[in-house]
Amino acid sequence: MASGVPFFVQQRLLVILRWTICTLPEKTALLLGSRIGDLLRILIPKKVFILRDNLSKCNLMGDRRERPRDFERKVFRHFGMLGVEFLRMKVLSDEMVREKFSRGGWNGIEHVYKELERGNGAIVFSGHLGNWELVIRRMALDLVTSPNTVIRPIKNPAVHDFVVHHREAYGGGRSLLSTVGVRPLIRALSRGEVLNIVIDQNAMAAEGEFVPFFGRLACTHSSLAKLSLFLGTPVIPALSYRLSDGLHHSAVFAPPIPPITDLPKNEAIHMMTERYTNFLEEAIRAHPEQWIWMHRRWKTLPP
Repeated sequence: MASGVPFFVQQRLLVILRWTICTLPEKTALLLGSRIGDLLRILIPKKVFILRDNLSKCNLMGDRRERPRDFERKVFRHFGMLGVEFLRMKVLSDEMVREKFSRGGWNGIEHVYKELERGNGAIVFSGHLGNWELVIRRMALDLVTSPNTVIRPIKNPAVHDFVVHHREAYGGGRSLLSTVGVRPLIRALSRGEVLNIVIDQNAMAAEGEFVPFFGRLACTHSSLAKLSLFLGTPVIPALSYRLSDGLHHSAVFAPPIPPITDLPKNEAIHMMTERYTNFLEEAIRAHPEQWIWMHRRWKTLPP
């Protein structure tokens, strides 16, 4: 939203948008979301440029037969639908959330249960693939406590405030800012809670490791590896993706990845970060049109 618009006006507009989306039938709302994606692809050429630049820097399209423009359209339509689904969580009952995963499956959640049984909480990591917000809402139905998600502040304060409040009211989970340090994360784990961390966005050189990602070195946040190593706690990879019908989703929690304890600390952190990234790349390759290609993933250059 335009920075010149007053904070309360921006928030009111977001509330009106949510109300409008929630009053529509689901299929109509998702169709509208895909058309919003088409519109954003026209109105925000900068994001299209970033998407094309990212594709030019990686080895994804070399083994795909579809035209780049068709791929762009799929990406923007998916995220338009994703935004609609996020807003519609206000009107989703628990039964409706479960039904969302009834066809694609809710697989591997037992890995989270086993980690929770140890009494030290559980760390789940993923990326901006599929509908990660809906996965968190679905997780909340199976857990005794609400899951915690580590988030980065959104640049627009009005949007950030709206998203955080909406997520905590209707998304089934709490938000922890990555900028406040590691202590709140450790406290959540000490209470036996679940911590969700996404590690597929660009990191500054001082806060990440350069590991291969789609054939190029990408600076990847190393905080997950450091936390796992410090606590001696394995991390559980998770992924989700939208099914071809557009309405349902699939989610998979993979077996935990243990910390590496037989290498020097710096080497262990680098190798663990690389393992996490390899998992995400494989998941994204299976459904690349559902990943956030409009983000400058390779912005930080290797020294």
